[in-house]
Amino acid sequence: MLPRLAQATSLRLAATRAMPIARARPAFAISPMLRAYSQNKNNSPLDQSGKPDQSADSKSTPSQSESSQATPSESSKAPETPAEEEPIPFHKLPDLTQGIPSTFEHEKRGSTKDTVTSALQAVDQEQYERRGGGQRDSYVSTSDRNRRWWTRFLLFTAGGGSIASALYQGRDWEDEIQVRRHPDIPNGISPALWWQRAKARLSESMSYYQDPEFDKLLPDPDPSFERPYTLVLSLDDLLIHSEWTRQHGWRIAKRPGFDYFIRYLSQYYELVLFTTTPFGMGEPVLRKLDPFRFIMWPLWREATKFENGEIVKDLSYLNRDLSKVIIIDTDSKYVRKQPENAIVLKPWKGDPSDTDLVGLIPFLEYIHTMQYTDVRKILKSFDGKHIPTEFARREAIARREFEAQQAVQKHKKHVPSGFGALGGLLGLDAKHLSMGPEGEINPSQAFAQGKMLQDIARERGQRNYEELEKQIRENGEQWLKEEKEAMEKAQKEMMDSMFGSFGGMFMGKKPEEPKKE
Repeated sequence: MLPRLAQATSLRLAATRAMPIARARPAFAISPMLRAYSQNKNNSPLDQSGKPDQSADSKSTPSQSESSQATPSESSKAPETPAEEEPIPFHKLPDLTQGIPSTFEHEKRGSTKDTVTSALQAVDQEQYERRGGGQRDSYVSTSDRNRRWWTRFLLFTAGGGSIASALYQGRDWEDEIQVRRHPDIPNGISPALWWQRAKARLSESMSYYQDPEFDKLLPDPDPSFERPYTLVLSLDDLLIHSEWTRQHGWRIAKRPGFDYFIRYLSQYYELVLFTTTPFGMGEPVLRKLDPFRFIMWPLWREATKFENGEIVKDLSYLNRDLSKVIIIDTDSKYVRKQPENAIVLKPWKGDPSDTDLVGLIPFLEYIHTMQYTDVRKILKSFDGKHIPTEFARREAIARREFEAQQAVQKHKKHVPSGFGALGGLLGLDAKHLSMGPEGEINPSQAFAQGKMLQDIARERGQRNYEELEKQIRENGEQWLKEEKEAMEKAQKEMMDSMFGSFGGMFMGKKPEEPKKE
């Protein structure tokens, strides 16, 4: 900084000398006319008559000629010799309190021949060196020293606190529950056991933010609820599609066939909603989509697992037999923990003519009809294929084979056996021996008509769906009204209980009124 300051000062002095008019003068400076007159009077004195002395002229002539001859060389050397410069008055130095003068003008010239060396450049750099040698660093203020001191202090405190926390986390297990939870890490004072206990406690603390909120996301199955299979559904781009535009803002579209899909399959499956949407955002949407609560168990973002920086839907937390669980999603990374249980569809982007969701109903109904013990084997046979199309192809092949078998059996003589023969002896028709639901023909008659087992199940399911729709049309509004009243009543009771508990803390209990006889 000092060489730059000296250079700026020299440039200011050079500019001042080049422009005498702009040079600052002292307050009591002598006029140039008087200064020239005094110099002439001292160099060439006049006699009493006012004429110059001839001897003085003659004596001074050689010296003046010599000085005149030496003037060009000396004048050319004068700017280069600092010793021959006259001292710079203090008032002529630049005022550095207003900032350092700019040196751009000097840099544009590209040469330093016309600059005048300042006395500040002649200052020895040794006085600015450190005592131990080397260049002097920038000035460190008191606030910077304090800041460095506090930084070191905080780093030391943080390091000490981390070491103390690690030692505290490695302490022995405090109760029998922790001992049973970690049977492979016993109590002890060895460094290895100490480190294992600290690591186990730290992993448990991190799992609070990464694992689902409960170890069992669903309650134990109810034996009275006859739904042997569980169907897990996603929300975004499967059942709904959300989009934002400048004209309409946020809009949510419901997928075509959504109501038919959940109402029809609710008679076969336990429906579960498993989405990455938080509860506060998804719950109002679900209540609007499914006001009659055919989806029994909604699971939100809080029920997912955070693993390797990504969200995962881990079906092992559902408290259900995975051999009878099917999940339908639009992103394979969400179901990478159990891909053998997943049906991955293309994301729905709002196409009103889409039929992929409804096209899955025959396949899912067939699984329930055949009562497979492990749905993962069935899903594996459809891996990498469009399930609605592939299932329709396989069903057509099975129907041709069934019709061929029926044609062969018609040419054979029919021999009644079992309950059919017994009914014939008793004079009873075989159709009256059936224990099927009311309005449904028995399987033997259905097979005789060329119907397959899935055809019978489909007709039964369609009748149940139509009956359900009839009940909703007739009593749906009343159901919603009763549900709303029940919720309001529960909220009122909760508020009364809360205010009553607070009032009892400050005012005491109310005296019981005597019973009237």
